[in-house]
Amino acid sequence: MASGTCQLKQLAEVYNIVLDYLLPERCRLCAGPSARGFCVGCRADFAMLTAPCPRCGLAQPVRRCPRDVSDWRVTRIVAPFCYEYPLTLQIHALKFSAARNLGRALGLMLADHLRNRVEIEAIDALVAVPLHRRRLLERGYNQALEVARPVAAELELPLLITGITRSLPTRPQSKLNVYERHDSVDGVFSVSRDLCGRNIAIVDDVITTGATVNALAGALHLAGAVEIQAWAVARTLSQPTRESTPARYR
Repeated sequence: MASGTCQLKQLAEVYNIVLDYLLPERCRLCAGPSARGFCVGCRADFAMLTAPCPRCGLAQPVRRCPRDVSDWRVTRIVAPFCYEYPLTLQIHALKFSAARNLGRALGLMLADHLRNRVEIEAIDALVAVPLHRRRLLERGYNQALEVARPVAAELELPLLITGITRSLPTRPQSKLNVYERHDSVDGVFSVSRDLCGRNIAIVDDVITTGATVNALAGALHLAGAVEIQAWAVARTLSQPTRESTPARYR
Protein backbone atom coordinates (compact mmCIF):
# COMPACT_ATOMS: atom_id res chain seq x y z
CA MET A 1 0.00 0.00 0.00
CA ALA A 2 2.80 2.40 0.91
CA SER A 3 4.60 1.60 -2.33
CA GLY A 4 1.42 2.28 -4.33
CA THR A 5 0.90 5.61 -2.59
CA CYS A 6 4.50 6.61 -3.31
CA GLN A 7 4.05 5.75 -7.00
CA LEU A 8 0.86 7.82 -7.19
CA LYS A 9 2.67 10.81 -5.68
CA GLN A 10 5.50 10.44 -8.19
CA LEU A 11 3.01 10.27 -11.06
CA ALA A 12 1.24 13.36 -9.75
CA GLU A 13 4.55 15.24 -9.59
CA VAL A 14 5.41 14.26 -13.17
CA TYR A 15 1.92 15.26 -14.31
CA ASN A 16 2.24 18.68 -12.68
CA ILE A 17 5.67 19.25 -14.24
CA VAL A 18 4.34 18.40 -17.71
CA LEU A 19 1.24 20.53 -17.18
CA ASP A 20 3.34 23.50 -16.07
CA TYR A 21 5.50 23.12 -19.17
CA LEU A 22 2.57 22.87 -21.59
CA LEU A 23 0.34 25.43 -19.87
CA PRO A 24 2.55 27.85 -17.89
CA GLU A 25 0.76 29.98 -15.34
CA ARG A 26 0.19 33.60 -16.22
CA CYS A 27 -0.04 36.72 -14.07
CA ARG A 28 -3.67 37.55 -13.30
CA LEU A 29 -3.05 41.20 -14.18
CA CYS A 30 -0.60 41.48 -17.09
CA ALA A 31 -0.74 37.88 -18.40
CA GLY A 32 3.04 37.65 -18.16
CA PRO A 33 4.73 34.50 -16.86
CA SER A 34 4.31 33.92 -13.14
CA ALA A 35 4.07 30.87 -10.91
CA ARG A 36 2.76 32.86 -7.93
CA GLY A 37 -0.52 34.34 -9.14
CA PHE A 38 0.70 37.90 -9.70
CA CYS A 39 4.11 38.59 -11.22
CA VAL A 40 6.75 40.55 -9.31
CA GLY A 41 6.11 43.69 -11.34
CA CYS A 42 2.36 43.72 -10.74
CA ARG A 43 2.81 42.95 -7.05
CA ALA A 44 4.95 46.09 -6.82
CA ASP A 45 1.90 48.13 -7.86
CA PHE A 46 0.10 47.10 -4.66
CA ALA A 47 0.92 49.59 -1.90
CA MET A 48 2.18 48.03 1.31
CA LEU A 49 1.35 49.27 4.79
CA THR A 50 4.49 50.61 6.42
CA ALA A 51 5.01 50.28 10.17
CA PRO A 52 1.45 49.16 11.01
CA CYS A 53 0.22 48.91 14.58
CA PRO A 54 0.81 45.26 15.58
CA ARG A 55 -2.57 45.02 17.31
CA CYS A 56 -5.07 46.85 15.08
CA GLY A 57 -3.07 46.74 11.85
CA LEU A 58 -3.57 50.41 10.96
CA ALA A 59 -0.72 52.61 9.80
CA GLN A 60 0.99 54.40 12.68
CA PRO A 61 0.44 56.84 14.23
CA VAL A 62 -3.15 55.67 14.68
CA ARG A 63 -5.37 58.73 15.08
CA ARG A 64 -8.39 56.78 16.31
CA CYS A 65 -7.68 53.22 17.33
CA PRO A 66 -10.64 50.88 16.78
CA ARG A 67 -9.73 49.08 19.99
CA ASP A 68 -11.11 52.08 21.87
CA VAL A 69 -14.63 51.82 20.41
CA SER A 70 -15.21 48.07 20.39
CA ASP A 71 -14.71 44.83 22.26
CA TRP A 72 -11.33 43.93 20.72
CA ARG A 73 -10.62 40.19 20.93
CA VAL A 74 -7.83 39.49 18.41
CA THR A 75 -4.29 39.81 19.71
CA ARG A 76 -2.76 40.82 16.38
CA ILE A 77 -3.76 41.82 12.87
CA VAL A 78 -1.43 41.06 9.97
CA ALA A 79 -2.59 42.68 6.73
CA PRO A 80 0.39 43.74 4.61
CA PHE A 81 -1.29 45.70 1.81
CA CYS A 82 -3.28 48.94 1.70
CA TYR A 83 -6.85 48.56 0.57
CA GLU A 84 -6.56 50.94 -2.35
CA TYR A 85 -6.35 50.94 -6.15
CA PRO A 86 -5.39 48.72 -7.95
CA LEU A 87 -5.66 46.02 -5.26
CA THR A 88 -9.29 47.01 -4.58
CA LEU A 89 -10.17 45.97 -8.14
CA GLN A 90 -8.78 42.48 -7.56
CA ILE A 91 -10.56 42.00 -4.24
CA HIS A 92 -13.84 43.27 -5.66
CA ALA A 93 -13.48 40.98 -8.68
CA LEU A 94 -12.97 38.03 -6.31
CA LYS A 95 -16.03 38.93 -4.23
CA PHE A 96 -18.48 40.27 -6.77
CA SER A 97 -17.40 39.23 -10.29
CA ALA A 98 -17.00 35.45 -9.89
CA ALA A 99 -13.21 35.71 -10.30
CA ARG A 100 -12.66 32.78 -7.97
CA ASN A 101 -9.13 32.09 -9.22
CA LEU A 102 -7.99 35.42 -7.77
CA GLY A 103 -8.30 33.83 -4.33
CA ARG A 104 -5.17 31.77 -5.00
CA ALA A 105 -3.21 34.77 -6.30
CA LEU A 106 -4.15 36.88 -3.27
CA GLY A 107 -3.57 34.01 -0.85
CA LEU A 108 -0.08 33.34 -2.24
CA MET A 109 0.75 37.02 -1.83
CA LEU A 110 -0.34 36.92 1.82
CA ALA A 111 1.52 33.65 2.44
CA ASP A 112 4.74 35.08 1.01
CA HIS A 113 4.48 38.00 3.44
CA LEU A 114 3.81 35.72 6.41
CA ARG A 115 6.52 33.19 5.67
CA ASN A 116 9.25 33.12 8.35
CA ARG A 117 7.50 35.81 10.43
CA VAL A 118 7.37 35.33 14.18
CA GLU A 119 3.55 35.74 14.13
CA ILE A 120 2.98 32.32 12.60
CA GLU A 121 5.10 30.36 15.04
CA ALA A 122 2.40 30.09 17.71
CA ILE A 123 -0.49 29.35 15.33
CA ASP A 124 -1.97 25.85 15.35
CA ALA A 125 -4.65 26.22 12.68
CA LEU A 126 -6.41 28.63 10.32
CA VAL A 127 -10.09 29.55 10.10
CA ALA A 128 -11.57 31.38 7.11
CA VAL A 129 -14.34 33.85 7.93
CA PRO A 130 -17.49 31.86 7.02
CA LEU A 131 -20.31 33.12 4.81
CA HIS A 132 -23.96 32.66 5.63
CA ARG A 133 -25.43 29.84 3.53
CA ARG A 134 -27.66 32.30 1.65
CA ARG A 135 -24.70 34.43 0.56
CA LEU A 136 -22.72 31.27 -0.21
CA LEU A 137 -25.46 30.07 -2.57
CA GLU A 138 -25.57 33.46 -4.27
CA ARG A 139 -21.80 33.73 -4.75
CA GLY A 140 -21.02 30.06 -5.25
CA TYR A 141 -17.94 30.14 -3.02
CA ASN A 142 -16.50 31.81 0.06
CA GLN A 143 -13.85 34.34 -0.97
CA ALA A 144 -12.15 34.17 2.46
CA LEU A 145 -11.82 30.40 2.11
CA GLU A 146 -10.33 30.80 -1.37
CA VAL A 147 -7.66 33.07 0.13
CA ALA A 148 -7.12 30.78 3.12
CA ARG A 149 -6.52 27.59 1.13
CA PRO A 150 -3.17 28.63 -0.44
CA VAL A 151 -2.09 30.26 2.83
CA ALA A 152 -2.67 26.99 4.69
CA ALA A 153 -0.88 24.97 2.01
CA GLU A 154 2.12 27.30 1.80
CA LEU A 155 2.58 27.60 5.56
CA GLU A 156 1.72 23.92 6.18
CA LEU A 157 -1.02 24.73 8.66
CA PRO A 158 -4.35 22.90 9.00
CA LEU A 159 -7.43 24.77 7.75
CA LEU A 160 -10.51 24.20 9.93
CA ILE A 161 -13.79 24.30 8.01
CA THR A 162 -16.46 22.15 9.66
CA GLY A 163 -18.21 23.24 12.84
CA ILE A 164 -17.62 26.97 12.26
CA THR A 165 -20.62 28.78 10.81
CA ARG A 166 -22.21 32.15 10.23
CA SER A 167 -25.62 31.35 11.65
CA LEU A 168 -27.34 34.65 10.85
CA PRO A 169 -27.34 36.73 7.65
CA THR A 170 -26.01 40.28 7.92
CA ARG A 171 -26.33 43.44 5.88
CA PRO A 172 -23.42 44.16 3.49
CA GLN A 173 -20.66 45.66 5.66
CA SER A 174 -19.73 48.25 3.04
CA LYS A 175 -23.05 50.03 3.69
CA LEU A 176 -22.45 50.47 7.42
CA ASN A 177 -20.40 52.82 9.58
CA VAL A 178 -18.03 51.61 12.28
CA TYR A 179 -20.66 51.33 15.02
CA GLU A 180 -23.24 49.65 12.80
CA ARG A 181 -20.67 47.10 11.64
CA HIS A 182 -19.98 45.93 15.18
CA ASP A 183 -23.70 45.72 15.99
CA SER A 184 -24.48 43.82 12.77
CA VAL A 185 -22.05 40.93 13.43
CA ASP A 186 -22.65 40.57 17.17
CA GLY A 187 -23.55 36.94 17.86
CA VAL A 188 -23.76 35.83 14.20
CA PHE A 189 -20.96 33.23 14.41
CA SER A 190 -21.14 29.87 16.13
CA VAL A 191 -18.50 27.20 16.73
CA SER A 192 -19.50 23.60 17.49
CA ARG A 193 -16.05 22.02 17.65
CA ASP A 194 -13.53 21.77 20.46
CA LEU A 195 -10.68 24.26 20.12
CA CYS A 196 -9.42 23.95 23.69
CA GLY A 197 -5.88 25.30 24.04
CA ARG A 198 -5.42 26.00 20.31
CA ASN A 199 -4.07 29.21 18.79
CA ILE A 200 -6.02 30.27 15.72
CA ALA A 201 -5.47 32.69 12.86
CA ILE A 202 -8.62 34.01 11.18
CA VAL A 203 -8.15 34.59 7.44
CA ASP A 204 -10.12 37.14 5.40
CA ASP A 205 -9.64 39.12 2.21
CA VAL A 206 -9.80 42.61 3.73
CA ILE A 207 -10.17 44.07 7.23
CA THR A 208 -11.92 47.41 7.60
CA THR A 209 -13.09 48.05 11.16
CA GLY A 210 -12.16 44.64 12.56
CA ALA A 211 -15.80 44.03 13.55
CA THR A 212 -16.12 40.73 11.68
CA VAL A 213 -12.86 39.14 12.82
CA ASN A 214 -13.46 40.20 16.43
CA ALA A 215 -16.99 38.78 16.41
CA LEU A 216 -15.64 35.48 15.06
CA ALA A 217 -12.81 35.59 17.60
CA GLY A 218 -15.40 35.79 20.37
CA ALA A 219 -17.06 32.58 19.17
CA LEU A 220 -13.68 30.86 18.82
CA HIS A 221 -12.78 31.86 22.39
CA LEU A 222 -16.02 30.31 23.65
CA ALA A 223 -14.98 27.07 21.93
CA GLY A 224 -11.70 27.09 23.88
CA ALA A 225 -9.27 28.88 21.57
CA VAL A 226 -6.55 30.81 23.38
CA GLU A 227 -4.67 33.29 21.18
CA ILE A 228 -6.45 34.51 18.07
CA GLN A 229 -4.81 36.52 15.31
CA ALA A 230 -6.41 37.91 12.15
CA TRP A 231 -4.65 37.70 8.79
CA ALA A 232 -5.91 39.46 5.67
CA VAL A 233 -4.55 40.53 2.32
CA ALA A 234 -5.42 44.19 2.85
CA ARG A 235 -6.27 46.73 5.56
CA THR A 236 -8.22 49.92 5.08
CA LEU A 237 -6.31 53.07 6.01
CA SER A 238 -9.13 54.72 7.96
CA GLN A 239 -12.31 53.77 9.75
CA PRO A 240 -15.44 54.24 7.62
CA THR A 241 -18.50 56.33 8.29
CA ARG A 242 -21.67 56.07 6.26
CA GLU A 243 -20.91 59.41 4.64
CA SER A 244 -17.30 58.49 3.77
CA THR A 245 -18.12 55.21 2.02
CA PRO A 246 -17.71 55.74 -1.75
CA ALA A 247 -21.01 55.31 -3.62
CA ARG A 248 -19.50 52.66 -5.93
CA TYR A 249 -18.79 50.44 -2.91
CA ARG A 250 -22.24 50.77 -1.31
